[in-house]
Amino acid sequence: MVVLLCALLLIVPGIDPSSASRITHPVILEFLPNPEALMDQGEYVLIYNPTGQEIDISGFILTDLEGELEIPVGTILDPESNYRIELPADGIQLSNSGDEVILLDNALHMVDCAIYGSSEYEGEGWQGQILGSASEERIFRRFYLDKDTDTAYEWLPLKEYYRGQSNFMPSSKTFSGDVTVFVSPDCSLEILQKEIRSASILRVNVYLFESQDIEREVVDLLNRGGTVDILIEGSPVGGISDTEVKILKHIIEKGGEVRFSNDSLYRLNHAKYALIDSDTIILGSDNWNCGGYPPDGSIGNRGWGVVIRDGEIYHDMSSIFEYDWSQGIKVSPDDLPQGSKSDTDEPDDRIGYEVFEAKNINGEFTANMIIGPDNSLHYETIIETINSAEKTLYIEQAYIRREWGNDENPYLQSAINAAMQGVEVKVLLDSMWYNTNEDNDNDELCNYLNDLASQENLNLNLEARLVRRDGILKIHNKGVIVDGQRVLISSINWNKHSPTYNREVGIIIENPELAAYYTEVFLYDWNLGRTETKLPKTTKTTINPLIMAVMILLAASMIYLIKQWMGKSGK
Repeated sequence: MVVLLCALLLIVPGIDPSSASRITHPVILEFLPNPEALMDQGEYVLIYNPTGQEIDISGFILTDLEGELEIPVGTILDPESNYRIELPADGIQLSNSGDEVILLDNALHMVDCAIYGSSEYEGEGWQGQILGSASEERIFRRFYLDKDTDTAYEWLPLKEYYRGQSNFMPSSKTFSGDVTVFVSPDCSLEILQKEIRSASILRVNVYLFESQDIEREVVDLLNRGGTVDILIEGSPVGGISDTEVKILKHIIEKGGEVRFSNDSLYRLNHAKYALIDSDTIILGSDNWNCGGYPPDGSIGNRGWGVVIRDGEIYHDMSSIFEYDWSQGIKVSPDDLPQGSKSDTDEPDDRIGYEVFEAKNINGEFTANMIIGPDNSLHYETIIETINSAEKTLYIEQAYIRREWGNDENPYLQSAINAAMQGVEVKVLLDSMWYNTNEDNDNDELCNYLNDLASQENLNLNLEARLVRRDGILKIHNKGVIVDGQRVLISSINWNKHSPTYNREVGIIIENPELAAYYTEVFLYDWNLGRTETKLPKTTKTTINPLIMAVMILLAASMIYLIKQWMGKSGK
């Protein structure tokens, strides 16, 4: 039987963080083993005081079990302060392939340690899974300072932080006011047009911008004296399309500013949001193209979006935009590359299919911003939201990967664990794009979840379906609904790449009326889904057991008769 106690315990097996004692000693806060410099010059280790009192670390020893560095006499760490040790020094040079970072007190007792890469350390101070590989410019950072489990738990082993990346940790916000909910393809363009038409300042961070309908609204804003800043991915998968090149050039010529995101910090700028004036955010799962924002009555992608009007949330999002904007590369018309893809096809007509109108909701909301990769893998964000499910968990995704390299997908494992705990879990995946062509796609995942439900007697709790329906090009959504109360709306795909390496943006928002809206859309798609999937790539011919028994009996009878005949013939 598969036993999944908790997604966190799958990440760090056998550890109960709640049982760990609070930290009363200095800890290794972060270290950089593989700087981009000759002979790895620039390595460092930070020792941090997480307590509320001064700590004298005079004579403490830092070691990698090859060299030893003694901290000078008179070194006092104030509360919440750190002490930086520059390396290489005193025989300590952290190996890029794997090593030990160990802090001993002046009596040579273990204080703290961190183990990474290919190290085979099995001594005091560390147990279980070790930290990952020391990629160039990767900083290993301890993210939780209130517990010490002597494991990878507090280091967030699936998260990778690289020098120069942001580290935004927006707090939960509760606010009263108006929120507009909408879905693609039904009403997304209408809502975005409405917001831009009333704007004087528009700041956009988007992966793709290929919609000429949205372009017209942006140019109209510039013509009436407005301000437009667009941050966009300069190297999308498959290259920039001819349509996007023309749109960006037109916006620049009309007075807007366009910058390509800094690909040295993030693999892809995959976010999909806009800031309007001084208090409005519009974000969702879809790109600014004809699939995500199709003309009225046209076929497009299934996605979720939301418009939020709140000053505090706007401030958080504005800080993120400003950081990425400052790192961006300004583009002139002459800097734009030659488009490498043909123009976007016009969407087909979808008249006659169910259409969900946008809805304005006035009420109380609680919201948590999800910023990838900053907090997208933190235990308190998406993982905690899934783990919080008590009754229902509805998941609609473009695709889900079961494995993330050598690790299990923590989002998926949390969902499976919820089903194990009696929660009704429905997983809805795309089958209309390229998500069923390979050996590890949505059809295989659908089979895996449904087989697991059968094996573990979870048929009433866990089911996965593929969507193939008229009026929708593909499922491009990345959404979750928990207990009819909390909804995740985001750009984050459920593969390792998206939350680990990309700039992504989402929001977990709590409000029953808002959740009811997305639930209605989800169940409509669900009821048009299918559980049957294609056969495995190779199949074995099977024979009915009764037929097999009859064949064996006939063979035995035949052998007996032949022996009898031969016996008589020999006499």
